[in-house]
Amino acid sequence: MASAKVLGLISAGSVLAAMSIVAVAGPTSKSPFANKKPKAWETQAGETQTTAQPAQNLKQLSPNQWQQNSYQSQHNQISQYQIPLTNGQIAPQTAQQPNLAGGNYYPGKKPAVQMQKAQKAQGAQYAQGTQSAQGTQSAQGQQLQYPQTASLKTRPPIANVQATNATIQVPAWANKTYQQRNPIDYKSVYEGTPWYAQKHAQEFAQEYAQQQKTQYAANQSAPQQPVYAAPPTSKPIPLRGSSKPSWMQRLGFGNLQTTLSGHAKVGVAAMDRSGADVTAESVADFDVRGEMSAITESGLEYGAGLRVRAQRDRYRRGFGGLVGDCPAGIVDCTSVIVGGNTRPVKGHTSQFYTGGPDSRRESQLALEGAYLFLRSAYGDLVVGRDDGSAYLFSIGAPSLVAVNASNSTLDYTGLDSVKTVNDASGFAEKIAYTSPRLLGDTVGVGVQVGLSYAPNARACGVDYCVKSNLTGITEPFAPEIENIFEIGLALDRKFANGLSAELTGTYAHGSEDSGLAAFDSLNSYGLGLELKYEDFTFGTSILKSNNGFAGQGDYIAYDAGLTWKPSKIGVTASYGHADDDIAHITSDQGVFALSYDLGKLQLGTGVQYIKRDVPALSPGGRIKRKEDATALFIEAGVEF
Repeated sequence: MASAKVLGLISAGSVLAAMSIVAVAGPTSKSPFANKKPKAWETQAGETQTTAQPAQNLKQLSPNQWQQNSYQSQHNQISQYQIPLTNGQIAPQTAQQPNLAGGNYYPGKKPAVQMQKAQKAQGAQYAQGTQSAQGTQSAQGQQLQYPQTASLKTRPPIANVQATNATIQVPAWANKTYQQRNPIDYKSVYEGTPWYAQKHAQEFAQEYAQQQKTQYAANQSAPQQPVYAAPPTSKPIPLRGSSKPSWMQRLGFGNLQTTLSGHAKVGVAAMDRSGADVTAESVADFDVRGEMSAITESGLEYGAGLRVRAQRDRYRRGFGGLVGDCPAGIVDCTSVIVGGNTRPVKGHTSQFYTGGPDSRRESQLALEGAYLFLRSAYGDLVVGRDDGSAYLFSIGAPSLVAVNASNSTLDYTGLDSVKTVNDASGFAEKIAYTSPRLLGDTVGVGVQVGLSYAPNARACGVDYCVKSNLTGITEPFAPEIENIFEIGLALDRKFANGLSAELTGTYAHGSEDSGLAAFDSLNSYGLGLELKYEDFTFGTSILKSNNGFAGQGDYIAYDAGLTWKPSKIGVTASYGHADDDIAHITSDQGVFALSYDLGKLQLGTGVQYIKRDVPALSPGGRIKRKEDATALFIEAGVEF
């Protein structure tokens, strides 16, 4: 038993490791199902998926495109042309342009002055050859002076400064930005500017550099870098997208997600139950599931999850329990001999028994989920404590309230006996795979398959409780089911008139390990159908199991239900029936309820009715005893 469980978990770990390696090796998914409708792990609400783009082919880019796409660091940014001032002269104050910072012009931002208009204006100014601006006086009586060299005396000034209304006119070539230029190659620097501006700029730059050297010798201060000189050579910055993502990025550690879901429901009821003096009952149910996952660049999601259930329902511990009064050893009361002692029998699926101590508890708290998961376009893989495939593919009568005629999470009466979900292994440790929806776009019918394996079925929680057999001679004895294989199949289609239909089938098989002749391998089957049209939902299902019993010990249950929810108000009506040959019970039950959505809060009220026959002793042997209960309930709940 232990070796099979260890082998299964090791196999699951190997599969997870292999698929993780595939995720690291391949940056994109080549799944044939990648074009299907997106799942939660493929797109995140409120976010846009971004991935690193490969570098473009440089041969396909024009020079202009190459210049625009190049990234340039701040060290390579060109200082804006500034007019040299004489000693003691104050530079005029102008409003800072949005594309300037610290006196530097940053690549990628357009100058405030249009290039063509500036070139035409400067060309006209140079062509006139006027020198009137040289005599312009400031408010303090100081004359604007330029570096006095022989060549500059015969050329017009390149800027006019007024103290009262300071304005600066800068040639177009001074605002032009160039990349990776050589300070000696002036041709590449001023290429694209008018011929007269090029010549003037070259001569002026050389003369201005000579003046800076002279000023440095006089003031013994470091000269400012000329505007035409390139900054110190820095390492080239690679194009964006050219570097490979790190292994942490490939594993999705940069894209972590946490989710929290579940519900909290409470209710009270006025109850009338035969054979009991209880007139009121209260119930509460809490279900919280949390997951943390990482999503890789290829769309692979993996992580871990936990699920905790808590409930207050004093009439049961899990589904089933003690019913009637038919002790072991009595004729027509199901029993088995274990170690020379006659003990009552408990069916694996129904969990009902007719003799021995009562196992019900008023409140319960259980860890019903602790698992690792791997989700991709190829399907979902789960390893650990979680539901099996037969359970996941089971559907039944729908309900808008917590109480239902079958598969109910809460029970006000304590007589609930109908379930149609195929929970052969419950939430015991297992490995499970669920495929994506297939063939829907090809044949018009979506197909989905689930497979799971559990080393054993032992797990005890709120709605499912299978434990190892106790040694007490009055304790009920159940078949020991191991190596449970489950399969689930779902077919769905949506018609042109708006009707959608889903048909499911489940099967579970487990070997019996006690070796007693009264027991046999477990075989259970389930079918379900759900139809939706506008505001109506109809569902029906059936479950048949041999309870792991070799003789006549089948459990058969079926249900049907209808909900109508045209607005915030909803209506639920459902019916369920069950027969258990081991416990000799027959049950019929129904629920009618109204619901109302008040924001996130869901309110409900209705009536639950159950009538069943249970075994009892009489002087002549086993007889049937009738039990019934009616509960008028009010409940409130919230889902998150």
